[in-house]
Formats: sequence, C-alpha cells, structure tokens
Amino acid sequence: QQAYIIVDETKKLIKMNNLTLQELTHQSLSCMNLQSFKKMQQENFTFELADMKDNIINSDEAVQQSFAMDEPSFKILWKLIVNGKYKTIKNAVVVMITISEYIDNTKWPNIPNLKKKNARNYQQIFREELNYQFMSNKHPKMQKRSVQSFLAKFAAKYKLHDSSHEYDGLIIIICGHGENGNMLVASDGKSLSIDEIYESLGCDILESFKGLPKIFIIDLHRGENTSAINTTTMRGKTEEKKDMKLHGDNYNEFLFIWLTTQRYEIADFSLLSKCMKSVIISKYKSGYPFKQMLDDVRQEIRKSKNGEWYCMETQDTASYDMVFASRKKS
Repeated sequence: QQAYIIVDETKKLIKMNNLTLQELTHQSLSCMNLQSFKKMQQENFTFELADMKDNIINSDEAVQQSFAMDEPSFKILWKLIVNGKYKTIKNAVVVMITISEYIDNTKWPNIPNLKKKNARNYQQIFREELNYQFMSNKHPKMQKRSVQSFLAKFAAKYKLHDSSHEYDGLIIIICGHGENGNMLVASDGKSLSIDEIYESLGCDILESFKGLPKIFIIDLHRGENTSAINTTTMRGKTEEKKDMKLHGDNYNEFLFIWLTTQRYEIADFSLLSKCMKSVIISKYKSGYPFKQMLDDVRQEIRKSKNGEWYCMETQDTASYDMVFASRKKS
C-alpha cells in the first residue's frame, strides 16, 4: 500500500509491504537525505512519526488506523535529545498584564504599539500555538489597584487556589513602563514591585504550584539615557539579586526573564516578544529546552536593529530545564 512521508517539507511517496511501525520507520529512513542523518549524528536529534493531525504514530495499530484514510500521510517530527533533568510544560496557565496608556503622558509616554504588537506576539505563542489557558487585561489603562484586582480575578477564574488543578506550569507576563528596582509603573503613575505582583497571588496559590515550573517574563521599558546603560547591564549580577527576594519555598522552580530598553525613542518595543515567538514556535516541537531557546533569543536581539539598546537578563531557581509542548485541543 502507498503513503506519503514529509521530511523537512519535502513530500515523498513510499510503498508499504506490511502495515507495521517497523516497516513505516524503515521506509521513513529511506526518505531521509545526508543532511537528515547529520542532524541525528552531529546535532543530537532523533525523530518521531506523526500523522497530519500531529498524532504520534507509535504502534502497529496506529499505523493501520492511518491507512484506513483515503490518502495516508505521515511527517517526521525532529526531537532534540535532552541530556539532564527537565520538565515538560503542556498544560500551563498564563496571565499577561499590558499597560500602554498613562495619565501623565509627559512623564510616562503612551506606548501605542505595545498592545497591538507586543501583546499579540505573546498571545500567538502561548494561546494560539501552545494552546495554554490564557488571560490578559482588555483595557490599555490599568491603575495600581486595577492590577491587583485583575490578578485576583485571574486566580479565581482558573481556580488556582485549588491544588487539585491539572495545570503543570504558571507563566506571568508583565509589559509596560518600568522604574529602577524592578518596578512596574501603572497608568496612574504608582509603582508595583515585581515581588508585590508575584506575592499578590497568595501563598495558597504558590503552594498549589509547588514542584511545578513557573516563568516570569518582565518586558519593561525604562527610557533611560545612554549614561545608564552600564548600570542596567549589571542587573544580573547586582541589582536584581538585591531587589528580588528569590529565597524560600515560594521562589523555588522559577525562571525570571527581564528585558529593558534604555531609550524611549526606540520604535520597536516588541523586540523580546518578536524574537521569542520566532524561536519558540520554530523549535519547541523538536524538544528544545527553554534555556537553550533563550540563548537563541539573545542572539536574535543582538542582531536586530537597535539591539544594543536592549538588555536581557535571566535568573533561575529551578534545578532542571523546561520543555514546551502544545496542549491538545478539546
């Protein structure tokens, strides 16, 4: 019987002598070129077979069911062989706070593209591609008390206080203007520390996510002048450890990611989200660890126009790496 195998977007016809997984694997290997074998030998990749709906083919029965279709087709999914300890995130809950309009526009200029581009990029990653539970504020203005109220509504909506939930990860995204000391500036000009935002979720929520990966993406625009660059680039060594109280059980298994800009007049305020979208969507299906993805994101930022005005830092309290997988649509 005949079927099609897709290897790196190249479609090839195969003929099956037996409808078994062994035969399908053998035929798939015959469709690979030298570059594919180098990928496995030199870059530490393996592969999985999947149908066109991304269902993994891992048994003779799955092969036979696929051949019940009019035109059975399969594709090669590359997977990076991860050495060391890691945890897979396939059913995370995500909250995003984006503040792009401010009452005092002289001190805090509005960021009109923040909601259109930046927020959209994060939505495409976590809601549309990975299909995680996702909640974000609808209005571009948020006063300090509104931020706190929004987080409380988020916790209630997804029942985060209940430790019996099936989530396997928590992702928090903060976008807007920032101040020194890891502070988010609300629309009314009042500031919230990142500690305050995190701890406002409550000890019971933090307890219910104990043992699970937690990611905090802090995408803030400081608008400092060039003389402040040297101070900002020291965040990962001095300032962040002083301001972030990353100790105790509440901060176990957490990955913090900061991006700051040093000039208001930089046009592209969506650089981090744009680079993350490009890297994550192109590589997560291969099993790339998230920390390795972040190295690629750094390289993308450096190569971008005005990339020298951006500073990306991370701090990690997890003893393992994190791997993304998409949640199956119900």
